[in-house]
Order: sequence, then C-alpha cells, then structure tokens
Amino acid sequence: MLKLSKYFLFQAFGWSAFAVFNIYVAYILQELTFKIFLTDILLSLMGFGISHWYRNYLKKHQWILLETEQLIKKALLATFVPTIVYYIGYHLLILTLGIRTQEEYFSTFIATYLLLSSWNLVYFAWHFIEKNKRIQIDTLKMESALKDLEIITIRANLQPHFIFNSLNSIRALIDENPELARNAITKISNILRNTITKQDPTDTLENELALVEDYLALEKIRFEERLDFKKDIDVAALTVPIPTVMLQTLIENAIKHGISSLEAGGNIFLSARINPAKQLEIQIANDTNSQQEIKKENNLGFGLNSTKQRLKLIYGEKAQFSFESINNTARVLILIPTLPGITNKTV
Repeated sequence: MLKLSKYFLFQAFGWSAFAVFNIYVAYILQELTFKIFLTDILLSLMGFGISHWYRNYLKKHQWILLETEQLIKKALLATFVPTIVYYIGYHLLILTLGIRTQEEYFSTFIATYLLLSSWNLVYFAWHFIEKNKRIQIDTLKMESALKDLEIITIRANLQPHFIFNSLNSIRALIDENPELARNAITKISNILRNTITKQDPTDTLENELALVEDYLALEKIRFEERLDFKKDIDVAALTVPIPTVMLQTLIENAIKHGISSLEAGGNIFLSARINPAKQLEIQIANDTNSQQEIKKENNLGFGLNSTKQRLKLIYGEKAQFSFESINNTARVLILIPTLPGITNKTV
C-alpha cells in the first residue's frame, strides 16, 4: 500500500505540474481561454491514464529485472506506443473542442515522445534507487547475521575450552584432597550455569569481574600460594558492557601460558579505567617464563585470538587490542568505546 500510494502521489503531482505549466504558458502568451484550460486538464488526465496503463505493462513483463542496456533499448522502442496513443488522443481532443493550433504534426509527436521518455527515466530511476536500497539493507542484514553467528561460534568454542581446563584441575585434586575436589565441582557448576545462560554478546564489566573471581577461586585450589591476583578497577567502569567471558578467557590464558610455567608461580594484575578519550581501558599483566617463545600479535593463542576476533566483530574499528611479552611479563591492552561524560573514581 505504501509503494502504491507513493506511485499515485508522484503520478498525480507530475501530471498536475504538467497541466499547470501548460496553463501558465498560455496565460503568459495571453492565449488562455476556457477551451485551452479544459484541454490542458484533459490532456493531463489522459497522460495519467496512458502512463498508468504503460506502467502495468512494464510490471506484468517485469522489465525492471532486465539488464540496463537491454532495458534502455526496449524502453526507447516501447515508448512509441504510448506516444502514438497520446498523440492521437491529443488531436481528437482539439478537433472535438474546435481548437485551432499552428503546431506542426511532427514537432508535436517529438514533444510527446520526449515527455513520455522523461516519464520512463523517472520511473526506472526510482526503481533503480529502491532496488539498490533493498540490496544494501539485505546485505547489512546478512552481514549482521553472519557476525552474530561467528560470535556464537567463538563462544561455543570458548566454553568447552574452559571446561576442559577446569576438569583437569579437579582431576588433580580427586586423590589428593577429595573435599576440595567436591568444592571445586560446585564452583565449576556455578560458573557454567552463569556462562551458559548468558545469551547476549556483552555484559557489564561488574558481572564479568564476578565470573573472574569465581574462576580464580577454582584455580586457587590447584595453585594455592603460587597464584597471586590483584586488581585496580574504576567504579565508573563497572557499568560499561564488554564481551561476555572475555575477562575469564584472558585470565585463563594468563594462568595457562604464564603462571603454570613458573615453578614458584607468579602474579596476575588486572586494571580497568575510563581513559581521557572516554574509552574503557583494560590491562591484564602476568608473570611469564622468559625461556618461552615470545608470541607476536599475528601468532596468538586461542584465548587471545578469540578475544581479538570478538572485539572486531562487536565493535569494528572502534575497539583496539594489543599484546606484548617483554622482560618476563606478558601484557594485554584492550580499548573499548564507551559513553561520554563518565568521571573516574578508583577503588
């Protein structure tokens, strides 16, 4: 109904403008009479009817789907048909009303052909613009669907990865300390319930920190005093949304590739603040073994690669990710866009 009303609106406007223009020209030339006025109105109505009939023919044969070159050729030829109909109707009308005109027949025919060719141009240009708009919308919808699917796929890979590492921790405790093993199973159950039920691609930093605390409580059972965790979090940053399970994945990566390789264990430091550019700035630093191969950004492990991918999918170029491993310290820096007007308070 919306497209139909747009079509009739433009039709009515165009042919009304045609009638008004002809009446105005006759008035300027001091040739305006009631018969001339009536003729211009009737010609406008006739043009409306003929062009509408022509449009129905175009729709029926789906000319809008033709290739551009083929469409131009067919339209140039087909326009002769409504031109002849209009031309005959025009002369019958002026003969009926007894209007004398000094116009040449050939020039009248050419003017009519150019008029209906202009109608063709507007009609097909409109459809071309509408078609391109629909294609762009469909493309954006497809890109969005693929992006959502890729995010879901990455998360689906993250959860088994986390479960596998956690079960390994629990397995080591079963013979050594059954009571701690039972407590660990309870903790992993709580963590999985929390992560699996989260369907949104992002959650607040505050909720994600709570997940990290639960995860570290589980890992503390295995590492005991070998694992030391410190954090420095801005209160203002707590409400900023970040990718779900991102922090837990990065902390897990720090333990697996850093702390676990050190006989005496090591430290993990997590900071989050709103920087002067109104971005959420997250840093995770952990001790690591200098003998291990220093990873480059284009050769990251699964945890870091998945984080980098998710940031790009969710935020595009607005988020930044960097990783470095220097002097026995591995450091991840993440910048995420946030809302303006946030003040910093540190706890």
